[in-house]
Amino acid sequence: MGARRARGRWPDLPIGNALAPDDANVDVTYGRDPLAFGPDEVGSHPASRSPVGADDMAGNVWEWTRSVETAGAPVARGGGWYNAEVSSRSTNREHGEPTQRHVLMGLRVCATPR
Repeated sequence: MGARRARGRWPDLPIGNALAPDDANVDVTYGRDPLAFGPDEVGSHPASRSPVGADDMAGNVWEWTRSVETAGAPVARGGGWYNAEVSSRSTNREHGEPTQRHVLMGLRVCATPR
């Protein structure tokens, strides 16, 4: 919900329907140079900020989330630094296995500040 708000109200990406190479950390951001691939510091690509202010809602790392279709099932969303733009859309989801570990995966920790 934080990436696009209500269904149908926002495009597939936080900033529209396409990403320029520096809009998010995806495969073309650093010219597909194998030595440049990797996660960036959160907030390094302001264009990937969602309409509600959440950073890196496209690219950087796949984020573990809960499935809305299957209660309790893990789902990875948003694509990672090695993926193309099409995989970095907030509508893209890959079902996962709870014990899965991968260098392209991360998670978002949300908490109320003190």
